[in-house]
Amino acid sequence: MVNFVRTTIENQKNVKILNKQTHFESIYIHIPFCEIKCPYCDFNAYSKIDDLTKNLVEAIKLEILFWSSKFKKNQIKSVYFGGGTPSWIDSEYISIILAEINKNFDLSSNAEITIECNPIDLTNKKITDYIQSGINRFSVGIQSLDNKTLKFIGRNHNKAQALEGLNNIRANNIQNFSVDIMYGIPYQTHSHITETVNGLLEFDPTHFSAYSFTIEPNTPFHKFVKEKKIKELDENEYMKIFHQLYDLLEKNHYENYEISNWAKTSFESIHNLNYWDNNKFLGIGPGAHSYVNNYRFYNENSPKKYISKLNKQKSIPSTNEFLNLLNNTKFISGKENINEDTKIREYMIFSLRKKTGLNKDIFENLFKKNIDEYLSSKFTDFLDLNILVKHKDVYKFTNNGKLLSNEVFREILHPESK
Repeated sequence: MVNFVRTTIENQKNVKILNKQTHFESIYIHIPFCEIKCPYCDFNAYSKIDDLTKNLVEAIKLEILFWSSKFKKNQIKSVYFGGGTPSWIDSEYISIILAEINKNFDLSSNAEITIECNPIDLTNKKITDYIQSGINRFSVGIQSLDNKTLKFIGRNHNKAQALEGLNNIRANNIQNFSVDIMYGIPYQTHSHITETVNGLLEFDPTHFSAYSFTIEPNTPFHKFVKEKKIKELDENEYMKIFHQLYDLLEKNHYENYEISNWAKTSFESIHNLNYWDNNKFLGIGPGAHSYVNNYRFYNENSPKKYISKLNKQKSIPSTNEFLNLLNNTKFISGKENINEDTKIREYMIFSLRKKTGLNKDIFENLFKKNIDEYLSSKFTDFLDLNILVKHKDVYKFTNNGKLLSNEVFREILHPESK
C-alpha cells in the first residue's frame, strides 16, 4: 500500500488524461453491507461479512486516491452513499471516506451529500456523527408502514421502529430527507399505501422515492413465485394503488419530476438528476458503476476480491489514453464504449423519465439529427393509446403511460420498425 500511495502522489503531478470529456461532478460510494439481505433484492449486497469492513474502507480510500490522481481538479457537486446499507456500518467509516474525498477532490462548499439509511440505524448518535462528517441529505428506506407487508418483504424493522427513526430525524432538525416506499407488493392493498403515505406526510419529508415491486431473477422471491408459494398482485389492485399513490403525493404538493421520484420545490435530488440528465459520474466500491469519457464501466463485485485487487494495484497505469487506463486497472471488471447511437437512445429514455420530457428542438440542436429517425412507427400507437402525449414537439408520459414506460423504452432501444 505504501508504494501505491507514493506512486499515486507522483502521478498526480505528472500524468494527465488528454481526452476532454473526463469531467464528472458526482461520486457514488457503494457500501455492500447489510444486516440482512431482503428476499426481493438483487443489488450487490451481502450480510454477515462485517469482518471485512475495515479492509473495505481502506480499499475504498485507495480507489479514491487512484481516480483523484487523474481527475483531481474536478469539482464535485454531489456524493451519494448507497448499498447495501451504508448506515449499517460504524458512522466513523463514513466520516473517513468523506474526509478522503474532500482531501482528494474539489468538493463544492454546497455539495449535496446523501446517505441511504435503514430506520433502525437512525440513532441520535449516528445522525449527529453524519451531520458532523458533512452529510446533509438522508434517504430513509421505509418501504411500508404496514407490519404484515414489512414482514413479508423481509425488512429488519417494523412500523414503530420506522416512526422512531423518523422522529429522530425530526428531533435533529434535518432539513432535507427522502423516504423510500414500495408499491405493488403481493397482498398489498390501496388502503395500505394510503396509510403509509399519510403516515409519512406527518413528518414532512422533502422528497419521496416510490418504486414498483418487481420479482427479480436469482432472488428468493423469484424462486417462491416459480414454486407458486406466492403470487403477484392482482392487476386491478395494482392500478388502484398506483393512482392512490400519485393522487396523494400530487395533492400534497410533491412534483413528480422523474418517474419514480417526487420532491417539494427546490428539493429534487441533485445526484439523481445527474443520472437522469445523462451526465458523467464516478462509482467507487465493489460493484460500483461509472460513466466517464464515453465509457460505462464497473468494478469487481466481490468485496473480498475488490479488496485484494486494490491492494495489488501497485501503481496507476502511466497512460494518456483512457481505454488503456481501463484495460490495465485490476479492479475494473467490465466496460462498454457508448457510441453515438447508444448515447442518443439513452438520452431519449432519460428525457422521457423526467417531467420535462423529450424535446424535439433540444434533441436536434444537441445531436444535429432529425428526431424522427429515432421514432419508430409504434410512437404513433403510443400517442393514440394515451401512453404518450405530444405538445409543442415535446413528448411526455401520461400518468397511465408511466405504468407502461418499459414498453416505450424497449421500443427506443430495439425498434421493431421505422
